[in-house]
Amino acid sequence: MTVEHVNTPLLRVENLGLRHVSRSGPTTILSEVSFELRHGEILGIIGESGAGKSTVGNAILGLLAPEFEQTSGTIAFDGKAIDAMTAGEREALRGRRISAIFQDHTASLDPLMSVGAQVEETCLALDSSLSRRKARARAIDLLARVGIPEPERRYRNYPHQFSGGQRQRVVIAIALAGSPDIIIADEPTSALDATVQKQVLELLKTLVDETGVSIILVTHDMGVTSEIADRVLVMRKGQVVEADRTAVILDRPRHDYTRMLLAAVPRLRIPTGTAKAVDDGDQNHSPATGGDQSPLLVAEGVSKQFAPQGVAWGLGRGKPRFGLRDVGIRLPRGTITGIVGESGSGKTTFGRILAGLDTAPTGRIKIGERAFDVSRSGRRSGLLGRVQMIFQDPSVSLNPRMTVGETLDESIRFGARIGSGDKPAVAAAMMDRLGLPRSLLGRHPHQLSGGQKQRVCIARALLAEPEIIVADEPTSALDVSVQAEIVKLLKDTIAERDMTMIFISHDLAVVQQMCSSVYIFRDGRVEDYGPAEFIFSRSDNPYTRTLINARPRRFTC
Repeated sequence: MTVEHVNTPLLRVENLGLRHVSRSGPTTILSEVSFELRHGEILGIIGESGAGKSTVGNAILGLLAPEFEQTSGTIAFDGKAIDAMTAGEREALRGRRISAIFQDHTASLDPLMSVGAQVEETCLALDSSLSRRKARARAIDLLARVGIPEPERRYRNYPHQFSGGQRQRVVIAIALAGSPDIIIADEPTSALDATVQKQVLELLKTLVDETGVSIILVTHDMGVTSEIADRVLVMRKGQVVEADRTAVILDRPRHDYTRMLLAAVPRLRIPTGTAKAVDDGDQNHSPATGGDQSPLLVAEGVSKQFAPQGVAWGLGRGKPRFGLRDVGIRLPRGTITGIVGESGSGKTTFGRILAGLDTAPTGRIKIGERAFDVSRSGRRSGLLGRVQMIFQDPSVSLNPRMTVGETLDESIRFGARIGSGDKPAVAAAMMDRLGLPRSLLGRHPHQLSGGQKQRVCIARALLAEPEIIVADEPTSALDVSVQAEIVKLLKDTIAERDMTMIFISHDLAVVQQMCSSVYIFRDGRVEDYGPAEFIFSRSDNPYTRTLINARPRRFTC
């Protein structure tokens, strides 16, 4: 490849403008978006929800819906205007020269086809000269290239038989099937745990080094771009507000919005002080850390099994999978306790059992002096009135048919500790406390932003007046600036109301900000536990150190 070829932009977007046309009229989506992508370069496009970053990727791929209209500008690939091509020409380009990796690896794969067959069919579709035998060999080679162990054997496996990280690797293999010049990776790691995210980012970087492919990395996560992007484009409300080399963006941002995004990223701080180690002989307890030292909640010996995925009980195929194995915790009164773990670690299952939303055949839960039956769910368990849950996705956890006011009124009635005449005043006061305009009481969930919906979920949980709140990944579906607001809101509210919370997360930096003590879950067991300071500075547990080391280095200090 000549120097001139390397320096010539592979992709050039100039003054791109798009609008969305609906019955209510046109809405501007993109305005004067310009950038270049060079050979062998990773360009990060970062911004919050609604910034237009995914729309840029879809415009390049030719995947915009008919109601989108291009109002200005051009998109040129290898010197040819993509926006001037016919539908057939764009289709020929897509997959062969420009391919994509999408956010949801589960939706990207056919559950009824083996992963090898899916890679093979893509190879055949993109190169009609290949024989079936050569396509199979190429598929196996691609699976090996993206790090799938034993590719010849795993070729016959189905998507559900792979972990989340392995499924994303398969999606990357499919994207590579046509030997593309450009890969548009739209939030390729946002659904993955920190350790798996690190592995996938390293894979993308290796592919660039080995094949010379160029990557457009679309993400809301500044930590992801800091790890592998050569240059960064910062977008807000359909416009590019700043663009420069990654180091310049991170160290010397010029725009206020960029500075805000960087300031909102949670930092994992490794303390230099000392912390008393936990007694290894007591594996069912963590020390009380803060608040009233008597435990409010004690859980012991909680175990739960699941049938093998895709296999019914009693058929003799596969073995039951343990969701939880003899889990025990002690929750000090008036504290926030963190439960950290990767996908499949059992942390959400345990939280649902504590909230009375799921059952366990064995185990004991005691709140105060009262014991609860974990083999029963719902009201029969007696836990629903004592424990409330804040779920990960506020869009799913709110009834779309109910207004905010109706949702909060239902929670107040569930708490049943105030007179009916006081309910509107109590709901309005809670809205004020959580920074929500009272005008939202008459709105439905689809009329709220993500941050507003999660605040409503928090209000709903608080108005039921529980003794314990279980918050399951309450910030992971939110933009980074909204995450910071919700974390501060939760911490301040728990302190002011002297409540007790279990904060479930896979993000150690957020847990460090929130919690006084931490449990590390792995494969349904308590792998490590102790005061937060001990976990982050002195724990010598290899798995804990792996989780800590998986954080982006730029945001670990």
